[in-house]
Amino acid sequence: MENWFDFLFHASVGLSLFFVVYWLLLRQSTHFTANRIYLVLSVLLALMVAAFPFHYTVTLTPSASTPLSNLSGILSHQIISGSKHTPENNGVTWSTVLLYAYLTGTALFALRLLIQTWRPLRVIYSSEPKIRDGYYIHENDKYALPFSFFNHILINPKYLKQEEISEILSHEQVHIRERHWVDLLIIELLTVVFWFNPFIWLFELAIKQNHEYLADQGVISRGHSPVRYQALLVNQLMGMQVIGITNNLNFALGPTRLNMMKRQKTSKKRLFHMAWGIPVLAFMLVAFAEPQYEKAAPATNTVQSEATKTIHGTVVDEKGEPMPGASVVIRNTSQGTVANMKGEFSLEIPENGCELAISFVGYKTIVKKVSPKKDNLKFRMEKTVIGISTKLSPAKKETPAPPPPPVEAKKAESKAEKDGPVFVIVEDMPQYPGGQPALARYIDDKKKEIVQKAKAEGKTLKGKVYVNFVVQPDGSVGQVKITKASGSKYLDEKAIEIVKGMEKWSPGKQRGKPVRVSFVVPIEF
Repeated sequence: MENWFDFLFHASVGLSLFFVVYWLLLRQSTHFTANRIYLVLSVLLALMVAAFPFHYTVTLTPSASTPLSNLSGILSHQIISGSKHTPENNGVTWSTVLLYAYLTGTALFALRLLIQTWRPLRVIYSSEPKIRDGYYIHENDKYALPFSFFNHILINPKYLKQEEISEILSHEQVHIRERHWVDLLIIELLTVVFWFNPFIWLFELAIKQNHEYLADQGVISRGHSPVRYQALLVNQLMGMQVIGITNNLNFALGPTRLNMMKRQKTSKKRLFHMAWGIPVLAFMLVAFAEPQYEKAAPATNTVQSEATKTIHGTVVDEKGEPMPGASVVIRNTSQGTVANMKGEFSLEIPENGCELAISFVGYKTIVKKVSPKKDNLKFRMEKTVIGISTKLSPAKKETPAPPPPPVEAKKAESKAEKDGPVFVIVEDMPQYPGGQPALARYIDDKKKEIVQKAKAEGKTLKGKVYVNFVVQPDGSVGQVKITKASGSKYLDEKAIEIVKGMEKWSPGKQRGKPVRVSFVVPIEF
């Protein structure tokens, strides 16, 4: 569903940009046929670029350093199983609310379109048509004003007696002859899908208005008096409910439409204004392009010299959702790959099998023996909770490594220097502003404040609390809860207060994308 919302967003951006070009440069042009082509083509291009984004290849190369060095001493090596302490969110999420709101709107607008389509169809199938100049004319009393619906013309019997019947039929015949119903069918279906986007409704208005310009131009070009035809339109100004998928005689009737009939033909040079749609298309291709990662030239410490076979697999989280960007490496080598947007990957491994290490920031590393005999593997990752050291002067500062290192650091560096670039896991753990010393000072200062206040009230505080929290993608601290209580409700509440008062962290990242990472911190009074 996330991919669907990405498509809706990308297509909406394209629709808005293409419409701005039309509104600023083309709407006053009398090249109505060219405008029709631009309006329909721009809608289709926005959909195509969003649905089939341009892909480009990124070759992974080693990084000179890792920002994890800034967290020296902040994280302990103890990894607590996420299945026991990971906070679960069983409530209704914003994404769920958004999904149901979108589906509700889609259902309502789909029902609206069906009702509007069914009513004229019922008139068509319940009446005997009259054929005139190859067109089907249906008399009915349901609709006050005439309109065309696909290749049918629905008209009130009172108009058949008027002198203007020739102009009316000529107007509707232009709609049918030029197949304006195709444009309407496309745009009406899209209003169901993009009902939330105001620009899709502006496109609908512009397309229908342009259809009327074309029909007016067609009537006048057949020798009908412009003055008499305009008087006919003014007489029909009131009276008809607009139906989305039909061409209505009095649609967009106003000074603009009447002036368009008298406007001098626009210079052909104005057609070049449509070229402004090209930068819009180029922007969409670049902005919504998706990278495809591939490993650099394999080093000599890889399995390249052995006979290999390609296996395929999928990496998902605890809920079965794909995990794009997950690192997949052959253990004790520098050969690996990353999962794509669907969580899928392919990798060449030795014919006699090997051990794969799958890692993602904030999740427990999976190490599993695999064989080419079994393909289409599925790896389910579990969240982990990472312990934090709160010592002000740690006896031994030790830089934690991203889970898991694909090769030993020194060995990988020496091999990279000799043999060229190797596969690199791009995983960044969250960082507290100022690193571990700043975090330790903050916790120590807060504890002193609480202890001093308790002494002033005659209380003695003693106990140790383990607090679990999650660093969110925006760096904020959330989902705070006690994993091991002190036995004192007062101490537990104060420990939670300390954690909630932390500054925003630099969020954890998996290949540049912010992710949630869970921690546990011991606070001893």
